[in-house]
Amino acid sequence: MKVLYRPSFVRAFKNLSAREQKDIRLRAAELAEVFGRPHLHAGLGIRRLGKFFEFRSGLKLRVLFVLDGGDAVLITTGNHDDIARWIKDNA
Repeated sequence: MKVLYRPSFVRAFKNLSAREQKDIRLRAAELAEVFGRPHLHAGLGIRRLGKFFEFRSGLKLRVLFVLDGGDAVLITTGNHDDIARWIKDNA
């Protein structure tokens, strides 16, 4: 599995602190290795949200993604409210 980035993710990612960006990079690399193996990806907190998925990066930060042809496409990042708003506005 490859991890790809939509422009909306890149825009949101640029607004994060260097530490948050580093954490997301590490989590995205982990996602590529363990997605589909529930016992291994439990630490990522992956949840299905309709046709989307999210994983956690820390307690407050989440990353929304979708599967496309076996690849994970990161859509946006933010807190719970940011993710819920994005889904409501774009689903």
